[in-house]
Amino acid sequence: MPPIDFISALGQLLSDGALRDALAADPGAVAARLNLRESDRAALVQLVPADLEFQADILLRKRFGLVRRIIPETCRSLGAEAWPLFRAYARHHAVARESSGARDAHDFCLDLHQHRPAGLCQAERNRLHFAFSQSRFALHLIRRRPAPWQCPRALQFFLRLGRRRWREMTFYVRA
Repeated sequence: MPPIDFISALGQLLSDGALRDALAADPGAVAARLNLRESDRAALVQLVPADLEFQADILLRKRFGLVRRIIPETCRSLGAEAWPLFRAYARHHAVARESSGARDAHDFCLDLHQHRPAGLCQAERNRLHFAFSQSRFALHLIRRRPAPWQCPRALQFFLRLGRRRWREMTFYVRA
């Protein structure tokens, strides 16, 4: 693998929390692990970890903004804990090059399902799971924490119309 330049190394550092932690502990080892060009090593060693973390948080906030638009009910349910939970998830899950906000939301939902299932909106999780699956159709019974005018249970139906096209229908069940 050919050596990388400082800008490429900085991009990796901003997207990977564990790598930032390693840089704070031993910048020389991180420079070697990244196979950074010799001429750029001095610049990497001079990075201030707190400043790097601050910049990474700005980028994480942008990622969170996209995710929040895709899973609004989940974020509303989590309340003030939504950002800290996303930040903790994102520190250990670097965004992939071909990633999208939907993929990030899907992976965040998987993380919430393991660590914080009570805050997860089941309908949003089902939607993202179907979007990234190859299934032709899916049917789910969902229970909601309804407002007084809403039904507590619903059938959520998904149908794939083509490779990238699918439809969702929700049928509310009155008790």
